[in-house]
Amino acid sequence: MQKRGIFWFIIYLVFGVYFINSSFNFIIIPEVISNYNQWIIFFGGILILFGGLNHFRAIRNKKKYITSS
Repeated sequence: MQKRGIFWFIIYLVFGVYFINSSFNFIIIPEVISNYNQWIIFFGGILILFGGLNHFRAIRNKKKYITSS
């Protein structure tokens, strides 16, 4: 279970750095990766949606735990 959490953290980190870099150009990205820019933004958007849903679910579970105690 812990390995899966680290894997998703790294995926979120890579996409987050890519999005930040697309605005400020900290790192020069090779053209091979730039050719897939639309797909990278698409999958990054999906990850952001999943992150938001997980955040919402975590808040709801926390409220459930607090009220049941």
